[in-house]
Amino acid sequence: MKKLDFRSVERLADAAGRTRFSGLAGVTVISGLLAGSLLTVGCSHKESKPAASETQTSVNQLALNQPVVPTPASSMTAAPAPVAKKVVRKRPSTVKYSDQTYGVAFRYPWQYSLKTGDAVDAESVPMDFVQPGGQAAVSVDVPKGFYPDSDFASAFFRVNVNQNLTEAECNQFASLPSDKDKDAVQPAKLTLGDLDMQEIEDISGDDAGQADTKYYHLFHNGACYEFALGLSTQSGADSDSMPVNREKVFRRLETILATVKVSPEANPQVAGSAPTPTTQNEPTK
Repeated sequence: MKKLDFRSVERLADAAGRTRFSGLAGVTVISGLLAGSLLTVGCSHKESKPAASETQTSVNQLALNQPVVPTPASSMTAAPAPVAKKVVRKRPSTVKYSDQTYGVAFRYPWQYSLKTGDAVDAESVPMDFVQPGGQAAVSVDVPKGFYPDSDFASAFFRVNVNQNLTEAECNQFASLPSDKDKDAVQPAKLTLGDLDMQEIEDISGDDAGQADTKYYHLFHNGACYEFALGLSTQSGADSDSMPVNREKVFRRLETILATVKVSPEANPQVAGSAPTPTTQNEPTK
């Protein structure tokens, strides 16, 4: 159907006027023309709506067919919680020993065995006091497995206390000859921190089995303290065993002696009862 606008209607009206319709007939013709034009415009308007509707539908369909793009995550997301690191604690290389009765403290390797009081075999190693009355306080023994395939039999660090000696007697040793032979080994002085000691070495036995013991005497707190470092060897039936490195063994024992502390508040005069030692793991300084 051909579309008519208002200009077309005006032209029709002018044409009708020129035709000079008269009376009722003219009015009728003009009214008919106007009515037809209005109907034509109305139809044109109604037909234009579906076109607009189809356009909107196409746009909607196109939007639905587009791929969905995910929205990027915000840059303000919370940071992950830090993972706690596992702390690996190494076992201390030494153990601290402290005896409140005798006021003695020292450190020794944790692999060594420790005995106190009646558990110490006092008869296995003689004390080197010039007078009787000594008491075995503590003993640290070195395991034999430290020196495999050798003639090593035993090694120890021992503390003995004798409360019946004077300071002059504490500076003497039973292993020395009483006649003070000039050729005999004389005690040597050793200063350990603020502690002044007397030292002597006693070696006995033969090639098949030998005992080598170093004694250190200290007069402190009105009593005589004896620190004994000993090494025993035994060849046995195994002729393939090599002689143990004696210097190496004694160096290990001397590292224990170097850590010895004697408390000035100790009172060995009341040490009649069993000592009350304590041990504590402590790293080497």
